[in-house]
Amino acid sequence: MATNPGLFTEWPWKKLGSFKYVLLAPWVAHGWYEVATKGRREVDLGYIAILPSLLLRMLHNQAWITISRLQNARGRRQIVRRGIEFDQVDRERNWDDQIILSGILLYLGALYVPGGQHLPLWRTDGAGLIALLHAGPVEFLYYWFHRALHHHFLYTRYHSHHHSSIVTEPITCT
Repeated sequence: MATNPGLFTEWPWKKLGSFKYVLLAPWVAHGWYEVATKGRREVDLGYIAILPSLLLRMLHNQAWITISRLQNARGRRQIVRRGIEFDQVDRERNWDDQIILSGILLYLGALYVPGGQHLPLWRTDGAGLIALLHAGPVEFLYYWFHRALHHHFLYTRYHSHHHSSIVTEPITCT
């Protein structure tokens, strides 16, 4: 946690603990209801694919966490010759909260954004634009926002816990 926690430093569902996944249950149940009543041909496949994509993202993250901790336990190719501490594991255990937020936003977007329904699974006409946007403005903004987090006011309230991890892992930045 930050040395002087500021506004919005904790997720709103932190008090739910392990039950935080229940937040996605209404949309998952709605998707199953749609499949049961309309059939697979008429239901929005993008809406149904949100849950499997979230589960795959969680599995992918867990695999990288496990691999990085295994490499650290083996002791080869370490940048810092220290083991991971339990405090760091506890501090970084909320890595899946961003996946839950993504799920909520995806479900809301699929339901309420005009044109967000029945999207094709694969479209290549925007791939070049996405690559240019990511290489240009996104990386630029990410760099400068991260630099701003090192200002004393923001650092003590939001960013200091990120630098309190000596042994870095894939989830250290969450």
